[in-house]
Amino acid sequence: MSSDFTPSNTPFKPLTAARDGSNFTYESLHNRVPHILTDVINDFYASIESSTSAAAISEGKALTGQLSQLKHEMVTDKPLTPLEDDNIGDIDTWNHWLSLYFPTATWYTTPFLTWETYLYRRIATIFKRSEHWSDHDFFAKKKEATFKASMVAVAKLCSRVDALTRDSLADSENKTKMHLAFVEMLQASLWGNQTDLSMFPDLNSEALEEMQARISSGENNSKIVANDTDRIWKIVSQLQGGRVDIVLDNSGFELLQDVLLAHWLVSLGYAQKVVFHSKRIPWYVSDVTNEDFFWLVRAAQTPSLIGTKGISAEDEAALAGLGNQWSQFLANGTWELKDELFWTGPYGFRYLPTEGKDVWDNELTKADLVIFKGDLNYRKLIYDLEWPISTPFVDALGAIATDPRAPAIVALRTSKCDTITGVDPDRANELFAKQEDWMYSGQYGVIQLSPGRWQGI
Repeated sequence: MSSDFTPSNTPFKPLTAARDGSNFTYESLHNRVPHILTDVINDFYASIESSTSAAAISEGKALTGQLSQLKHEMVTDKPLTPLEDDNIGDIDTWNHWLSLYFPTATWYTTPFLTWETYLYRRIATIFKRSEHWSDHDFFAKKKEATFKASMVAVAKLCSRVDALTRDSLADSENKTKMHLAFVEMLQASLWGNQTDLSMFPDLNSEALEEMQARISSGENNSKIVANDTDRIWKIVSQLQGGRVDIVLDNSGFELLQDVLLAHWLVSLGYAQKVVFHSKRIPWYVSDVTNEDFFWLVRAAQTPSLIGTKGISAEDEAALAGLGNQWSQFLANGTWELKDELFWTGPYGFRYLPTEGKDVWDNELTKADLVIFKGDLNYRKLIYDLEWPISTPFVDALGAIATDPRAPAIVALRTSKCDTITGVDPDRANELFAKQEDWMYSGQYGVIQLSPGRWQGI
């Protein structure tokens, strides 16, 4: 890609809402995202009503007015206004980016990735600037309720992975068995990305068990439209006490799948250290914050705190045992959690070496392998453009693929937006003929690799 690539000067057209309502970007801006904002307002109003502080109630009602104003601006195509400082530390970056690249932007004329990330950052400023609600996670109830409703599936999955890990340890010289176990763990992490509350808000334990069964049986293999798993395994299988970073996406069941993958990698000795990168502020409904991560570990350690109805004693014991191990991994530094501001900033990930220099130089280039989870991270990796569908994944990444220090970059994404790279054109045509909305249906996924300094392996 050209060196003059900028957020407002891209080699291909960015995804923008079609005025005739014919694309997914329009559907998101006109219907899906306003509905999410309405849910935020309604859920927050319930929190206000349960408060016993008159001052908090009064302030909460004022915040509800600000959220309603934001929704009005969005649906009536008003300009994207500068963000007010909330002392998080990135508002100058946001406002400079807006004024430099999108000075005349309105909701319906600006690229999808621009207005959508701006929306969630602005929601956060409304709460962070308040006196009584600054620590309020306006998505927490929804995230926790979904996980609680899936505890039977969670316990069964943990029992399954506990047994798989023990079996792998008992026969670790069997490279074929290790390869197959890795394939299952990686695909579980991929398809866990289907549990995105901004797209699929009504997940339950039965649906999650069905999803896990499809993974274990291999039924989902045909839904992976670009699959570099074997190339990734060649790298992982050579690691001896390496470092793996995971840039997290959704909390709950997807986070559990990511944690289980990290558990397997550490237990088998492929990774000596795993660094999880979370969000510092509530983001995209179900994205992982540090508190979400610690909450999951506590829930695993003590399942009775969440509810054990329908869970067998064996599965409960396996879940608690894993939770205790994860707590130890966090305590002894085997696992680390970092919530850098870059992940909720305005820049795509091709700008990591410049705009996210601390993260790139001090963290990601120290890793052997970096796994980017989910749809939004994929969109920020390749940029929300109308790429020719066969464009090689590596070619869309910019400097993070070509830097001599670059780690292997893996994208695990179930596709929920109509931008994608690295798909064979014949395969794409077949999918379009079968299902016109396949790129944003959440039913298809990619496992893609940029080898970085592992080039040639």
